[in-house]
Amino acid sequence: MNHRQQTLTRQPRLGTGFAESESKWIAHRLAPLAARVRSFPNKAVELDLSIKDRHGADPQVTLVCRIIGGARLVATASAHTLDTAVTKVRNDVIRQIAGAKASKTWRKPRNTRVHHRR
Repeated sequence: MNHRQQTLTRQPRLGTGFAESESKWIAHRLAPLAARVRSFPNKAVELDLSIKDRHGADPQVTLVCRIIGGARLVATASAHTLDTAVTKVRNDVIRQIAGAKASKTWRKPRNTRVHHRR
């Protein structure tokens, strides 16, 4: 486990519906997210994970990713199993981070004038 993954394993705050004993399992599930937050400075990313209706038919999992000085990304998923719901919100946040990075790095062409021959 590299340094960023270790930071990520400490970082997710477990909100409503999660027990502290599940933090290791959740950190393992969110590990692919670590590759996406490497480009941000340490402690610039905050993650909050919560669940509604855990023991119901379709628990609803919400992952909030706050990027200091940037965006607030929110992903919500419902699934029959908790494992599937956590994976869905993780993948959705990864997609949102990629989209946010792409929109910041894409620029209009600098020179849009028509070139005239002299």
